[in-house]
Amino acid sequence: MTLQAPLVESVKVSSIDNVTRSGFTFTFVIKLYNPNVAGVNVKSITYDLLLAENNQKLGNGTSSEFQVPARGSVEIPVQTTIYFSSVISAAFQTIFTKSVMMNLNGVATVQLPWSDVNVPFSQTFDGYPFISDAVSKIG
Repeated sequence: MTLQAPLVESVKVSSIDNVTRSGFTFTFVIKLYNPNVAGVNVKSITYDLLLAENNQKLGNGTSSEFQVPARGSVEIPVQTTIYFSSVISAAFQTIFTKSVMMNLNGVATVQLPWSDVNVPFSQTFDGYPFISDAVSKIG
């Protein structure tokens, strides 16, 4: 029996919450599909959130361990806090462009019987609609 590495089906921005004058909480969801007849264990997901324009790192982190069922999918929510000091240039940029392109790059490390396998993922998205909506709620 040959086991295959799980596939990243999608990466979606879930929400931007807890916006204050110092920063905000960014949540995204990674959907992993396991094509195997046996469940697999994902040891961790590590990621970097970058400003697309200049690859400035906004945040990074690691998730904890979880299971992906046999021939099934699992959605893993990942949360990080981003501080405005690191995105101040982006804040000025949005006033003019109404767009904040971000790259979310990472790796899911999957434990297979013979070794660990790294499954990379990458998603580019416009954070502006999330940020502008959240910022408009600051009183």
